[in-house]
Amino acid sequence: MLRIFYIKSAVGLALVSIIILAALPVENLEADRNHTSKELAIGRNGLEETRSNTQLAKGVTYTEISRGYVSEQAEYKVETGFVDTRDAAKDLSAELKDSRYQAKIEKVHNLKRKYTDVKDKEIGYIVQIGTFNQEQEAEELAEQATAAGFEDTTVTYSEFDGSNKTTGPWQLNVIEIDPDQFEGEIASVLANDKIKDRETVSSIASRNEAIAGVNGGYFVESTNDGVPGDPAGGYMIDGRLASEAIGERTSLLLSNNEAEVAEISTHVSMETEDGSKAVIDGINRKPGLIRSCGGLGDEPAGKPMHDVTCTDSSEIIQFNKIFGDTTPVGEGYEMIVNEAGEVVETYSKRGHPIPEEGVVLSATGEQAVWLEQSVSNGDELILTEEVVKNGETMTDLSGLNIVGGGPQLVNNGSIDIQAEEEGFRWSKDFYYRFAETRHPRSLAGIKEDGNILLVTADGRNPDESLGLTFYESAQVLQSLGAVEGMNLDGGGSTTMVVEDELVNLPSDPAGERPVSDGIFLLE
Repeated sequence: MLRIFYIKSAVGLALVSIIILAALPVENLEADRNHTSKELAIGRNGLEETRSNTQLAKGVTYTEISRGYVSEQAEYKVETGFVDTRDAAKDLSAELKDSRYQAKIEKVHNLKRKYTDVKDKEIGYIVQIGTFNQEQEAEELAEQATAAGFEDTTVTYSEFDGSNKTTGPWQLNVIEIDPDQFEGEIASVLANDKIKDRETVSSIASRNEAIAGVNGGYFVESTNDGVPGDPAGGYMIDGRLASEAIGERTSLLLSNNEAEVAEISTHVSMETEDGSKAVIDGINRKPGLIRSCGGLGDEPAGKPMHDVTCTDSSEIIQFNKIFGDTTPVGEGYEMIVNEAGEVVETYSKRGHPIPEEGVVLSATGEQAVWLEQSVSNGDELILTEEVVKNGETMTDLSGLNIVGGGPQLVNNGSIDIQAEEEGFRWSKDFYYRFAETRHPRSLAGIKEDGNILLVTADGRNPDESLGLTFYESAQVLQSLGAVEGMNLDGGGSTTMVVEDELVNLPSDPAGERPVSDGIFLLE
């Protein structure tokens, strides 16, 4: 990996300022495409907002933002379930009343459908059985209801509901990079420099002596879903494809310190000496398990379904050295293909060393039978990798880094959330919980002048920071001046490190979560 070294200026590093923004009306913020550094357009109007700015390096500014305060109207709700229809809500309510619970039905409206491709007027219905000022009281009722057979009962904090125009609070961290001024390198870095692993952002930053960094895209966490650390979506390092895209999801492209937010799809294939062709289903992942779906032959669906693990019993997967030392062990057929495209070894099972140059083709099911019958040692194959950006095939991939994520949040200066298209609304319940509820978020944006924004918003912490919905995430990016913007992996993965210090509050009880990759500023 190329590094351009930069000697820090003591004067630059000492430049710190604190700003308290005046309360500004925010109702019409979506219409303003030229705003920069305006009051964040989240929560109620007139909330106090404090910002602290630090220059980290030439062309790099770090900003801490605090906004709002704990609402006096906040309460804890005991919810027994989310259902799609009013009839289902009435049935659940009747069961609860028969068990002597006081049930209340709340309709969940899609208030922001003007700004998203999810057009349902009503998302669904929540049935609740009580509200309390103290969390412990709510937990006690929830335990009773669960013991009575209502197993989906949960306790939720009222201010996590994205339809609530709350007072906060929020804690955000922002890194802004001016590509024309920054003399270092903006790079995507894998955990321990390979797919087959996970590592905290703090550790990756320390290992690479990074000025700062944030977590990157979605990834596999459990062995039930594939190989832990495998990016769930498109990923490319220095022009080399490390993971296939999910449908045409939004991704962050980095090249020569410039950034672009775009829809990315990948198409990988092979051709034998006799002209037979086959689709290569995936790159550097466990055959048969496809996190978030989106591929040919995936079950239950060949379209993106976020956080769902699809299956496919008949696949060809291509492995390169970025994955690790060996391919996953299992039944099937494998062959080693050298850099020139020549088949140099074949095996009747899966699980063999990956060459430094060249690839391993690992097949299962009918594709394993086809590969064994169609290709022999010494044959030459044509392996093709195609990356399509916004509908057009990219012709120059040299030096390109791609970080997957999604969905798109801001396009051409306007809020335009592509949640349906990118697989975040495969069920109403999932959409409500993931997109319309406040969570920690990591975001990437690009301003009109080309400056790059990397943002974290802490969440799931009533006393410190609530988190953001998809819509609020788009509002934040707009408020900071972004004309293009997207969602990265969030929740417990949301992490920002500045000068070897963890500057946000990760939401996992265990602390900072090991992730698959991150975006870093290297000296």
